[in-house]
Amino acid sequence: MKKIFNSLILYAGLFIAFILVLSCLQLYENANRLFGSKSSDSNYWLTFSKKLTPDNIGRKELLGFNENEVAKIKNWSEVKNIYPFSANEFKASANGGDFIPFYTDLYFESVDLKAIDVPLKEEEFQVNGDEIPIIISREYLNLYNYGFAINQGLPQISEDFAKKIEVNINITINKENKTYRGKMVGLSDRIHSVLIPKKFLDSLNAAAKLELGSQPKIYNRVLVQVKDSGDEGLVSKMKENGYESNQESLRSAKIKSKLFLVLKVIAVLGIFIFALCLYIIVSFIKIQFLEKQEEVSIKNSLGYSPKKMVSDISRKFSLNLMIVLILSLGLIALGQYLIAKSDVSNGLLSMYVNPFLWTVIIIIPLLVYFFVNILIYRWLLKSWKI
Repeated sequence: MKKIFNSLILYAGLFIAFILVLSCLQLYENANRLFGSKSSDSNYWLTFSKKLTPDNIGRKELLGFNENEVAKIKNWSEVKNIYPFSANEFKASANGGDFIPFYTDLYFESVDLKAIDVPLKEEEFQVNGDEIPIIISREYLNLYNYGFAINQGLPQISEDFAKKIEVNINITINKENKTYRGKMVGLSDRIHSVLIPKKFLDSLNAAAKLELGSQPKIYNRVLVQVKDSGDEGLVSKMKENGYESNQESLRSAKIKSKLFLVLKVIAVLGIFIFALCLYIIVSFIKIQFLEKQEEVSIKNSLGYSPKKMVSDISRKFSLNLMIVLILSLGLIALGQYLIAKSDVSNGLLSMYVNPFLWTVIIIIPLLVYFFVNILIYRWLLKSWKI
């Protein structure tokens, strides 16, 4: 009865160990699916700016990014590419004419078209005559519809209708005023700005400030394509250099890093329990041999191979281990299915556990079999001098 109780405790410990380790591996994959994984195929975008301090306020050369800083960021191992923003160096304003009676001072930025999340070809994002194609942040349209329009009694505008509206763009360069027609061609979820074609903006800046051609380029902000927005190394380098970005992205990075830390601690605990169970298995087998020392000695004298006797016992434990693993993975697979079906997954999680986890049903029992077999056999030869 005592032997049965000890065996139950042993296999219960193994069951807990496998649940902890294997569930951590599956949760690690789930976390990568929810928060994004670090891989060569992953694309995450962060807009870097510098923190305002008493030393750099009003000083563009300190507040912006120079060419050396852009090159340095591009060389970070966490960064895939970097796209600097160009900003207008001239005065600009917009008005809605008779349809939408509004007036506002305006700022423009431009960035490489490859970095903009609006499916436009190069020829579609060019100035034609006096018509300027404009891409604005989707948040700006939402602010107008749910804030400005409602409060001011103005008509709300859908995305499709916004693309049909033209606004007057007034640009002043060297005291000379020129009016263009601005037409929205897309909404960006990635970039919170008012974007116009880069070549056009650069040409206007060059005309507005001739000295820019001989001065080192300074960029107010940079758009950075990274492998993983939750990379602790990336967050650390940003903090080190005084760079800021979208706080929501950094918040998810902190959540992800803390979650992975908890998973690692749980996994280490599971591995410790598993190692402890292995030690108990070895001790258990040794006790069995000690209890049957006389029987084993007689069998050995009759020609039974000690290796065969050890192998039989090790095989028995390995098969029992396989059953425990199947039960553990079955429970994890059920949990994964229920989580994937729940609202928490947001449709991002697979309903099935990682196929690699099923291979442990074969790998771990085989490793345990060879480990226990060799260890017990050496102990048997050394202790009993067989």
